[in-house]
Amino acid sequence: MEDCELCGRQAETVYVALVEDVELRVCPKCAKGKKIISSEGHSMSRKGATAVKTEKGEEPELIEDYGHVIKEARERLKMPLKVLAEMINEKETFLNRVEAQRTTPPEALVRKLEKTLSIKLIEQEKAGESGRTGAKGEKATLGDFIGTK
Repeated sequence: MEDCELCGRQAETVYVALVEDVELRVCPKCAKGKKIISSEGHSMSRKGATAVKTEKGEEPELIEDYGHVIKEARERLKMPLKVLAEMINEKETFLNRVEAQRTTPPEALVRKLEKTLSIKLIEQEKAGESGRTGAKGEKATLGDFIGTK
């Protein structure tokens, strides 16, 4: 067990997260919505990608320039930040921090922004990770694609 440097709670799982541009060892509750650098000593940073914790425990990644994409889509719709905040029931100051990429939005906010602004913020699966299956429901092999058996 280790103490969270933000709230002081003891936690079994501790994350190293960026909080106001400072790396802190925090509990899972305090890590929510923050840019996570590592978890239990395992590096998680991947070239500009930011992990977003989901309810199922999976970690899809935000696109590298999510703040710019959000701001561009909002401006394309000629929508002030205040109006967007009211539409999706979020604080304007929090959305401002998300657009400036000073904080990582939680999954629920990512989904609201994607739906409201008609954008994609979660990275698509990488090539080779799509889980394509062969004829019998097992993983596809090279032979499935080139026609040999």
